[in-house]
Amino acid sequence: MIAADLLAELDSDPAFGLDAAPVAVPVPAPARPAPAPARAAPAPVYPQGLQALLAPGQAEHIHAERRASERSTRWLRLRCGEQTYALELLKVQEVVLPVPLLPLRGTPSAMLGIMNLRGQVVPVIDLGIHLGSSPVDMDLHTRVVVLEENGETMGLRVSAVEDVTSLTDHQIEPPDNARLCRISNNLFRGVARLGHHPMILLDATHLLH
Repeated sequence: MIAADLLAELDSDPAFGLDAAPVAVPVPAPARPAPAPARAAPAPVYPQGLQALLAPGQAEHIHAERRASERSTRWLRLRCGEQTYALELLKVQEVVLPVPLLPLRGTPSAMLGIMNLRGQVVPVIDLGIHLGSSPVDMDLHTRVVVLEENGETMGLRVSAVEDVTSLTDHQIEPPDNARLCRISNNLFRGVARLGHHPMILLDATHLLH
């Protein structure tokens, strides 16, 4: 009955009738599969000096094999202000352009209202405010990231959506070791360092509840 009442109220609001338009997220081209390893041949015997030259390359080959065996997950990279965050791509339903929202009374300041997503009522929060930072400024780059898990949906207003990146386990520092922000542990999965800028990994499950 609550959802039906909300939909009836939304239908009476002409601005809210505008449906959220999906936008494409840039996705990197899939990597080509590695060729099957050649059958190992007997190790040749080299002079002592030549073995020393080969050692660095052999060590790099071993490290490459270890990296290939690690579990990799895909993350949607986004921004709130100047800080870069990421959400696990499996929990992201879609990314849409901002639309007029129907405000709700008696809700926290981070709750912006509800939007009409093809007839579905989706609450939208300001991710910046929710994380204890500044509100997200509205401009041409602003997007709403729609999360979904077990039938629960939530929209996150963010400053921009950048791209999709893959991370291996060794690239992610656990929350206890990455003291870079004041996010409560239940929202904070870790930190990944890509280049010189840390990327804070958020827990979509806790954002949804």
